[in-house]
Amino acid sequence: MMTADRSAPLTLQVEPCKKDPSRYRWVIRDREHVVRQSCYTLAGEHEALTQGWAALQDATAIWRDSR
Repeated sequence: MMTADRSAPLTLQVEPCKKDPSRYRWVIRDREHVVRQSCYTLAGEHEALTQGWAALQDATAIWRDSR
């Protein structure tokens, strides 16, 4: 499991899919709560990290605007 960025209390995790470890998914969490996650698995870890990073930036902007 890989964790990237901790801007705001949100974290991005990229992890292998439980059903098919050759594929990856991303999850954005606020502490232990899932805020957003990929709707489908992705072919590679880099692809999941790239898409997850973009989603984290969006979620962080929404988090900042709501404060």
